[in-house]
Amino acid sequence: MKTKSDSVVRQYGLSVGYKLLCVALSFGNSVLINRCLGVELRGEYTAITNLASLLQLLLNLGIGNAYPMYKRKDPDNAKTIFSTVLYCQLILYLCIAIPVVLTVPIFYKYVAIIAVLCVIENQVIFVSIVESVVEKNRFNLVTTIIYMLNLFITYYAFRYSVTTVMIAVIADHCLLTFGLIIKFKIFECKPRLLNAGMLGKIFRVSIPAMLMNILMYINYHADILFLQYMIEDYYMIGLYGTAVTLGNMLWILPDAFKDVIYNRSAKKDNPEEISLSIILNMCLCFCVLVGFVFLGRWFLETAYGADFVEAYPMVLMLFVGTFPMILYKLIHPLYISKGNTRIAVSLLSIAAITNVIGNILLIPKYSAYGAAVASIFSYSVCGVAFLLKFNKDFSISVKKIIEFGKQKLDRRNIHK
Repeated sequence: MKTKSDSVVRQYGLSVGYKLLCVALSFGNSVLINRCLGVELRGEYTAITNLASLLQLLLNLGIGNAYPMYKRKDPDNAKTIFSTVLYCQLILYLCIAIPVVLTVPIFYKYVAIIAVLCVIENQVIFVSIVESVVEKNRFNLVTTIIYMLNLFITYYAFRYSVTTVMIAVIADHCLLTFGLIIKFKIFECKPRLLNAGMLGKIFRVSIPAMLMNILMYINYHADILFLQYMIEDYYMIGLYGTAVTLGNMLWILPDAFKDVIYNRSAKKDNPEEISLSIILNMCLCFCVLVGFVFLGRWFLETAYGADFVEAYPMVLMLFVGTFPMILYKLIHPLYISKGNTRIAVSLLSIAAITNVIGNILLIPKYSAYGAAVASIFSYSVCGVAFLLKFNKDFSISVKKIIEFGKQKLDRRNIHK
């Protein structure tokens, strides 16, 4: 007989399992991209994808972030309402993007295409996470494998070509987006359901969420934009972009927990569960950090080539910055699901301002190393701020966390 506790553990276990597989595949993809492009062209690729990410954050209006909150309040109509908004966005942005793509240089063509695709992808992913995080992860795993096959062909047939790599990236976004639309049957478009009052409710959550996402982007990736426009050195950007990619892979595990927390916090508050998840992730990430300290240089040379060994200190620094960001990643979904996006925006604003100031001061003198230091400092500000707010609101103690963990284990053992 399956219990509720079994279901929770299975949900986390499957999510983590799929995410770990995605980490392995994403690492393989990064190896193929780096070896296909080399350090300098890898820098150009990094500049394109990061600028596209910033643009899509501005265009998506944070609407996907409002879905968990709306699902709580109106579970019967939430999916239809959000799919309608999604298709309205798609039509509007296609009308804008097509003439832009026909007139701008090739660099910005890629930026525009990827940005529009990511707007729709972002909304679809939020719907699919709330509907079934396990099914979403399973499908994402399939698309990641297909993406790797595309990159494998690119590596052997079209080396040192940014264009072919960008085609593979665009194909991957298309497959994930439209595949999830089909899988979760996000087909309905009923404009009559939309009215000013309803859109107002959505935007009251989504606009602060959009600001939050932009602030988070600044906290994560403003360093690459600053490097692009302050030193204009694609070689150094290529090294730093590799460090950021590996740092993001370490975040995959907290992201797996975050997806489940979004799913479960859409139904009720779960502070003890979040706290236990934080402790588990801290321990696992510490093990990865220790391993990289001893094996990092060998790993970089074996995986990416001798030219990328220079990225070792940057990777190590960004790995250290992962620890405070675990706090943000696992705490903020609770506030988003409760509709308290203003709290997240306020705390992220402090961290983003810290990041910008740090980059401006440190990059001119220390280049990419200065960017890494600025990131660590802003990550720490962000994580500690969320932890203090979380503890103030829910008074979580180590004792409560241990008791919660024991209860989950006891329930499973009893029913076994």
